[in-house]
Amino acid sequence: MWIAVGLVVVCALLVMPGVRVRSGEARPLLVGTGGQWRRMYGRRSLLRLLGATAAAGVLAYSGLDSAVDVLVGKRARTGRGEGVSSVVRYPGERFWFLSWLITGAIDAWWRRGSFSRWGRRNFEAMVVGLPTLWTMQRVLGADRPSSGEDPRWHPMQTDHAASGHTFMAAIPWLNLARSCGRPLPRNAARAGSVLTGWSRMNDRKHYLSQVILGWTIAWNAVDAVDDPGPEATGAAPEQRTEHGEANP
Repeated sequence: MWIAVGLVVVCALLVMPGVRVRSGEARPLLVGTGGQWRRMYGRRSLLRLLGATAAAGVLAYSGLDSAVDVLVGKRARTGRGEGVSSVVRYPGERFWFLSWLITGAIDAWWRRGSFSRWGRRNFEAMVVGLPTLWTMQRVLGADRPSSGEDPRWHPMQTDHAASGHTFMAAIPWLNLARSCGRPLPRNAARAGSVLTGWSRMNDRKHYLSQVILGWTIAWNAVDAVDDPGPEATGAAPEQRTEHGEANP
């Protein structure tokens, strides 16, 4: 854990070029979280989440979740597959939240660069999306494949209905994809956002429906953070005269 945290901090401070934040230019963490939360629970995001929940329900109650679990077991749970799964699982571990928090704090008050801005957006997206993740996990209440239970929902009984590892790992990849100008790296980053979800299915920690919900919540959170307005940037809205000219 601490090795990963240390590497992130070193990258934020030394590896990527950046400029020191001057006095009076600091933009505190969470300054735009209120607006981001409103976008997270806006009409577009809620419709996307409702669609994902409906799809997850079909998978859970139709038997497709169990069929996919069996299929993954036959094709992926080999020696090589287990090795890959053990590697791509780590980006979804909880300690990355601390890593991105530290990187975001560096961006806010010390040194600002492309890496620190990326880390800050990761932290902000996690803050915005976690309440939805926790709510879906508990309200739907599905179990893990490894528990021996079916994938159907048991409201308020367990808290595995949405994959937390998928959520945590998808956010950095999705933020990276949005910063890529070319289609190839953008699509590669989007593909990377599902790797940890695949590993959770391979390890029988989540069904496909649970991975879909975790990934969709991550997409909504990144979408909310990626649409900054004056409130998110800390800047006042531009004032214009009656002739359409900007006031100084």
